[in-house]
Amino acid sequence: MKAIVLLKRRSDITHEQFRHHYETVHAELAHKYLGHLFLDYRRNYPKFVEYGARSSDTPTAFQSPYDAITELRYRDRAAFEEAQRIMSDPVIGKIFEEDEKNFMDRAEFRVFTCDEVVSTLPS
Repeated sequence: MKAIVLLKRRSDITHEQFRHHYETVHAELAHKYLGHLFLDYRRNYPKFVEYGARSSDTPTAFQSPYDAITELRYRDRAAFEEAQRIMSDPVIGKIFEEDEKNFMDRAEFRVFTCDEVVSTLPS
């Protein structure tokens, strides 16, 4: 099972401050409390949208509306639900909530569960 998480930084901090906090504090909390449930935990930091939807479009360079796109892989739905249960714990949930206030715009936080399709490419 896969989840995609979209995060936006607080408007009063830089991209560099956002990324530093996410990598050195928040990701470590995720590893500590939820890491046993992850098969994979990736954080992607968009730079710029380089092109439009088609190769014939005129290149554009506008900034992504999100500062991080996180990919979480769980072995199954039960592992995902266990992560949600842990995050709902009054003590652990509060730890994450308080940390999120340090670097992200919580109103813009989005989580999507996904069906993933992987293409087999010719060799």
